[in-house]
Amino acid sequence: MKAEYTRHIIDIIGDNEDKKFIIIGGIHGNEKGGIDAILNVLPELKKNSLFQKGKVFFLKGNLPALELNERFVEKDLNRLWTDENLFSEDESSPDIIQLKELYNLIADEICQNNFDNCLFLDLHTFSAKSGVFCIPASNPRSVSFAQSFGIPFIEKLSDTLPGTALSFFGNKGMTSLVFEGGTHNTAKASRTLEAGIWHSLAYAGFISPELEKVKKGRELLKEISNDYPHHLELIYRHKLENYYNFRMNKGYFNFKPIHKSEFLAIQNNLRITSPYSGYILMPLYQRKGSDGFFIVREKNKISE
Repeated sequence: MKAEYTRHIIDIIGDNEDKKFIIIGGIHGNEKGGIDAILNVLPELKKNSLFQKGKVFFLKGNLPALELNERFVEKDLNRLWTDENLFSEDESSPDIIQLKELYNLIADEICQNNFDNCLFLDLHTFSAKSGVFCIPASNPRSVSFAQSFGIPFIEKLSDTLPGTALSFFGNKGMTSLVFEGGTHNTAKASRTLEAGIWHSLAYAGFISPELEKVKKGRELLKEISNDYPHHLELIYRHKLENYYNFRMNKGYFNFKPIHKSEFLAIQNNLRITSPYSGYILMPLYQRKGSDGFFIVREKNKISE
């Protein structure tokens, strides 16, 4: 394996090649909670020899962006996952180089282009307050994976965001999930992401669901998501052409109910109002980002 690929590897546990699990943190360089969660989980996994089957690859994402503590260097790595970018000769930005390294590591070296026996868990945090959730790829196994967490999950979002690792690998048939664990750089988010890792490994059959860490993790996820709707779908994405001219109004958090025509933000000195009633998701409270907010609703409910 080439050195540029291995520098993304935090650790590998297990030796059964029949089933592989990729767990990655830090695709966005300002989201270190996923890497912290991985580092917190690893000692326990190693110490107790908990693995029953499979092989898990713990990875870190955009290395230059992580060093800078920035979402990305020049281009958002989690909007670059397209064949056009992957198979071009373009290496003009550090983020494109990271894209190609991660693709070669995951697709060629780990999965060996057999995506059916691989799972993919992408760990993230967000700039808003409150509201843990997950996003499945648009295939049945990914949706089942999302349902197993017992927390809110949002359908139709993976196909709306262009160039994500989630949609790229999900479209190849891989069981793929984004797990959004909480607010950037908080201990609470790291604990939630740890709970997500323990649950995921048990769900995949790599460790026993009766382990205390798994049970406590599931209790934590249930506790923090009891007050939110669980099965949702995307109905609106507020895409930003120039995020420097966008300012979200204060007081919004994930799953806060909003009403049609509600004043939400200022963009280019214009008032942005909600086109629908529903719940707000991922309101932008940071400098970098290509989406101002999303609106979701409970599955099968009609919005205004």
